[in-house]
This record gives sequence, structure tokens and C-alpha cells, in this order.
Amino acid sequence: MPTIEMFVSLKVPDNVAITTFNTLKRMGYNKLKKLERSDYYKFDVKGNVEDFKKQISNTDILVNANKHKFLFTLEKYNNKNNHNIKKNKIINILVQDLDNGNSLLSTLKERLGFTNIKKLEKGILWTMHFDKKVQVKKIAVEITKSLLMNENYQKYKILE
Repeated sequence: MPTIEMFVSLKVPDNVAITTFNTLKRMGYNKLKKLERSDYYKFDVKGNVEDFKKQISNTDILVNANKHKFLFTLEKYNNKNNHNIKKNKIINILVQDLDNGNSLLSTLKERLGFTNIKKLEKGILWTMHFDKKVQVKKIAVEITKSLLMNENYQKYKILE
């Protein structure tokens, strides 16, 4: 069964990411150079993958064409600004609620007719850009636990 990952971000500056970045700077994380946020969806589907991608990217509850852009690969998401790749180390942290999208799955299946979705995961993907001189994973996990998640009802994982 094919698995499809979709990353949805804002076309305009993301005030949540900007505020979070400024807060982290005030908390002393000076090696953090940039912070981006996007919605993350992972679908296990049956049937034609390309048809599904076309249909799901036109679903307004996930992607509003007026304010969102989307990608289906993490690699393209990280490589959209190639000049930053050389200067910074990038790490992606996925923060997910423990209930993990059950209500969204039922909405997509029952109300919008996506009966080919067998499993759905959702979360927030935080992309952190650091100086090359730092221990990226250690600092990223520290940032995640101190500000980006609540350990009582959320979990995190590093996506590579």
C-alpha cells in the first residue's frame, strides 16, 4: 500500500513561526538562523497515487489555494532555497498529537468521499536552520521539548 507525505505551508509570512523564532532567540538559542512551520499529512492509500495526489491537493480543508502551497516530498521542501543549504544545517522535527488525526480521517472518508485512505497521520513539521558549528540534533530536541510541544499529549520525531 503506497504511503504519501504532504507538506502544506503558507504563501505569506507565517506569524506563528516568526513569533516562535523570536522567542527562541530570547531564550538564548542564537545558533538558530531560521525556523519554518508547515502542516504534515501522511496517507496510506490504495489505488492510483497520482490521482490521489491531485484530488487531495484540491481539498480545501487541507489546502486553501489562496493562502497555501504544498509539496509531496521533504527533499524538495528543504532544497527550495539551495543557497541556504551550504550555509546552514537543517533538521526537521515532526510534532504530533497522540490521538493523531482520527477526526480528520473520518471527515475525509465520510464527508468528502476519500474511501481509498486507509490510514492518516498529521502533525506540525518544524524545519530548523542552524549554524554548521553546532550539535543540531541535541539543540533541536531541546527546543522541541521546551517550546514546540507538550509532552502530556504530544510526541515528536526527527524526519530525515
